[in-house]
Amino acid sequence: MSSTIQSRDASASGENAISDIIKQGTERGIMYTTAGMVAGGLASIVLARGGGGARKAITALGTGIGAGAAWTRCSIDIEEAVKQMK
Repeated sequence: MSSTIQSRDASASGENAISDIIKQGTERGIMYTTAGMVAGGLASIVLARGGGGARKAITALGTGIGAGAAWTRCSIDIEEAVKQMK
């Protein structure tokens, strides 16, 4: 009986750990995406002085890099948490 309760507690804490990681990943995603957008916007001002299309492309690239970095970090954190649960 106690082993069943312990396994339920372990799975509940594991679910909470994954939930916390996803919550942190969302916060990190907002920060990284915003930072990428700002960095891309500043780079576009410096690199593409005349054209509006090039500025949009450089800003979008920076935004995508920020979102991708946050996604990758969250994915790595989830994989590590799952390995620790086993």
